[in-house]
Amino acid sequence: MGELEGAPSSMGGELEGGSVITMKKKTTILLAAALLCAICMKARNDNGIADMNAAVESFLASGQLMTKDTHWSHAMEQWDFKYVTQGDTLIEPQALTRLKDAFAAAASHSPFAYLRDAGNGPRQDAEVRFIRNDNMYGNIYGHYSMDRSSDMRIVALGDSVNRTYYGVKWRVTPFRDRNGKSWRTLDGWLFIFRDGIWDVDVLPRYNQLQYQKGYALPPLSSSDQLKYETLMTQLQKLEERFGNGGGMNADLRLYILTKLIDGYDGQLTEQQFGELMRKLHSIAGNGLSEEGSRLVSKASISLHKHVHSFPAGIIRSSATNSGKYTDPEQERMMEQKYNFGSDKPRLVNVRLTGTASGRVGVFPRFPYWQPYETVTDSNGFTFGEQLIEDQIIMISDANGNSLAIFADSIPTTVNLQSMTLSGSPLNERFARAQQRLKALDPELRRYAIVDSDGDVSVMDQEGYKHWLEDVQQLQMQLMDENADNLVPVWFLANNFTMMSYADLGRYLKKDRPYSRHTALQPVWEYYEGMAKRLPGRRFADAECADTIGTRHRLSEYIGKGDYVVLQFWEERSWIAHSGCKQMKQMAKKYKGKNIRFVGLSLDCNIAAWESYVRKRDLNYEHLTILTTEEDKRWEDNAVKAYGIRSLPETIIFDPKGRIISTGLAGESLKQKVESLKLKGK
Repeated sequence: MGELEGAPSSMGGELEGGSVITMKKKTTILLAAALLCAICMKARNDNGIADMNAAVESFLASGQLMTKDTHWSHAMEQWDFKYVTQGDTLIEPQALTRLKDAFAAAASHSPFAYLRDAGNGPRQDAEVRFIRNDNMYGNIYGHYSMDRSSDMRIVALGDSVNRTYYGVKWRVTPFRDRNGKSWRTLDGWLFIFRDGIWDVDVLPRYNQLQYQKGYALPPLSSSDQLKYETLMTQLQKLEERFGNGGGMNADLRLYILTKLIDGYDGQLTEQQFGELMRKLHSIAGNGLSEEGSRLVSKASISLHKHVHSFPAGIIRSSATNSGKYTDPEQERMMEQKYNFGSDKPRLVNVRLTGTASGRVGVFPRFPYWQPYETVTDSNGFTFGEQLIEDQIIMISDANGNSLAIFADSIPTTVNLQSMTLSGSPLNERFARAQQRLKALDPELRRYAIVDSDGDVSVMDQEGYKHWLEDVQQLQMQLMDENADNLVPVWFLANNFTMMSYADLGRYLKKDRPYSRHTALQPVWEYYEGMAKRLPGRRFADAECADTIGTRHRLSEYIGKGDYVVLQFWEERSWIAHSGCKQMKQMAKKYKGKNIRFVGLSLDCNIAAWESYVRKRDLNYEHLTILTTEEDKRWEDNAVKAYGIRSLPETIIFDPKGRIISTGLAGESLKQKVESLKLKGK
């Protein structure tokens, strides 16, 4: 038995030993194979990233297309590009063809790839969104629409820890210039998201039901009071569920917040508006990203539209002077104030019928309030409401066609596609003026990219400047031709920040029939403010405070033998951030020269201002106004001393404290500083 027991035992030992040897060999072989595979995979990934980087560099250096670096951080880069050709066909530039080939090659070993040609995109418009949380910048966003009118390529390269996303999107658009010549333009965006810690989502665009999936909303009442109470309850639930400030839920919270406010359709009193604004800022919290600040600003403007159907008293609002007729370098956020007095304004019954494409919106302008919507039936629509007499109202449809008219009691028939109407003599004349200006619009595509949101990215600065000069010259011609009626109100109210003091003075004459129109009240304030900072005037002194709360006077900085670049700005204005970046660059470049760079903030949230200055390492001098009440900051002594009504606003002083120039930004500011006769200290 012992031998029998031992025999099997012995045999078993040999067999087990053989299995162990065999398994070790197999394991070694598998590990070696896995290691070799990993090495090969890493080499392939490294080669793939190197190949894509080389393809991007080759594309940007080709010279076939106009390119512009429009976004850069340590983790995100974006370039806009443009290609223009005359005629009815567009031959794809070789540089783009080579880039497409590089994306096709990378897609073969990419864990994430999206390659679609125009016409084959998703039937429902969607967007791909990249988002990451960053200790320096907060949340960083990138979002690109996915639609059937554009070509798109996205690939991911690298492993799950060190993954880089490459993307390119472009579209071809035909147009005719004012002389009837045919053109084709190819507009595109090339983007890279580095460091492998991005969340990537594909979401439906403008899907009103998207936010309801995780947040049940009670139905709105027809009573304005109950609508207000319901919205406050929704916001309270939102705050209880997701908290406030930063963190993982910041993006979702802001998304739900803006959708709740966008969907609100009730009337608000000034007190209710103020309570909602306090709740909005409480939920949003501090330290928002640029995108978050923009969403909150947009939400506050959206809320303000619902304040008083027919305003009384003083109405304040914030607006952006952006648009196709505004040089992006001159974009500003501005405070606008309208005084409607205590009496109820004269109302008229406005009756509109017309032809349009999709849902039609009718909303008063200057200021915005209570928008109206009407559904089209077989491309026709009707609209009837009591509105303030001579108030400018905008009529627009789902395809971006729009026409402005003055509110009067004469029935008006509108064709939004052709921008024609029949109605009062004033409105017929007004429509013809808008037609003439719109005829110049297509030519903008030769010099700039205009995205679906209306944002303009100038690619050919010289060509754009010439086009903008033509636009401004035509607008002044139209104002001259209509000096005896209200038409100039529209052009002045839309474009006053782009006009010189002399040109504004040419049209702001108190004996003109349009001079006291409500829409021009902010224009008059802006014009009177400009007079306080004209070249040649000596600086005005005022008290401010630095980042640690120590009080200073402007006379400590200005008129002391150095040139001074003084920039009024605010941290929560995303438009002002580009001005801070430029001030930082100039302060570094001219260090040791007889020039000082000073930022003067209008922020009442001191902590957010100090945090922004510190995190962005804004290496120049910083002051802030002393006023801490939000509604009174535009009345601060330092702000009133220089007539500031928009941000950012930059003033340059000579060594003796006299103003050299004002209103400059971007390239024009850079050139002006370069022209100064600076010397070392």
